[in-house]
Amino acid sequence: MKRILAVLAALILAVFALTACSDNNDSSDNDSADHDGMAMISMPMTSMPTSMSMPSMPLGMSTPGASSMGIVISGFEYSTPESVMPGQVLTIQNNDTVEHSVTSDTAGLFSEDIEAGETETITVPNEPGTYTFHCTYHPSMRGTLTVK
Repeated sequence: MKRILAVLAALILAVFALTACSDNNDSSDNDSADHDGMAMISMPMTSMPTSMSMPSMPLGMSTPGASSMGIVISGFEYSTPESVMPGQVLTIQNNDTVEHSVTSDTAGLFSEDIEAGETETITVPNEPGTYTFHCTYHPSMRGTLTVK
């Protein structure tokens, strides 16, 4: 039984190898033509999507009147939502190749380290107001959250 399965597997692999290595010209009489004594098998190709629907704006980017979902770190800059709700869980996406943090200027309010290419979350303060934050690793990086 094992021998039969091994021969069958080898035969299937040979067919795929020959199909993959064959030249693919458009001559219609080549579909099952004999090449060097080997019969060629034509296999239809399945179609692949040529485009995918993508969001028009990265997570966290904001435009006037648009709702945003989080903070995006890219190019050593923060992109923040126009405003967030009190107590909201906010996603932080670090698109840079180095670690960053989102650390409130008000000690102990919120602080999260985000590894390069990773995502973390913070919980927004419950009180409405404007909250400034910074990156502990890159002090020139500053941002503001508006809680309404």
